[in-house]
Amino acid sequence: MTQYHLIKRLAFEVLGKKTWITGQDNALFSRFWEECRESGLFQQFKTLSAFRPGLQTGGTTLGISRVESDPACREFFYMIAIEKPQDAPESDLEVYQVPAATWAVFECRGTIPDALVESEIYAFTQWLPDSGYIHAMAPEMEVYPPEKDGPEAYCEFWLPVAKKFIVPKELPDDKN
Repeated sequence: MTQYHLIKRLAFEVLGKKTWITGQDNALFSRFWEECRESGLFQQFKTLSAFRPGLQTGGTTLGISRVESDPACREFFYMIAIEKPQDAPESDLEVYQVPAATWAVFECRGTIPDALVESEIYAFTQWLPDSGYIHAMAPEMEVYPPEKDGPEAYCEFWLPVAKKFIVPKELPDDKN
C-alpha cells in the first residue's frame, strides 16, 4: 500500500516551462521531460537554484499538472518547474503561482515513472473515494526531492484535496 500524509501549504511561485497534454498518454510526459533536458532547461534550473530543495515542497524539481480549472478534464498544461528562488533574476521561464491548498502526499518508490503512475492510480481509485475528501481546485504535482534516480528512486505525488461536504437527503421539519 502506498504511504500518504496530509499537509497544508501557502501559495508559492514556480518557474518553468509548460506543454499541452491531451489525454492519458503517459509517453507525452516522458517526451516533454526529454525535450526539456535537451533544450537546457535543467541547466537553467541549476543556475537559478543550484537544485536546492524548495521551501514549500522540499523538491528540487516539480512536475505540475495544471488541472485547477477542471480536475476531471485530462487535457491540461503540464509544467516542469522549480520553486522560484527569492533572489531569482529575470528569465525567459514562465512564472506560475501554485495556490494555497491542503495536499494528500503519496510516496512513490521504485522506477520512475512506473512508481509515480502506480501511486496516482492508488490515490484516485482507492484512497480518494473513501477518504472524506474531494479533488480541490488546484494543480496536481510530482515532487522530486534531491534523491538518486534508478530502480529505488523516490518522489511524491501531491493531490490537492478539500473536505467533502455532504448535503443530507432530507432536512428535518421545523415545526417550532
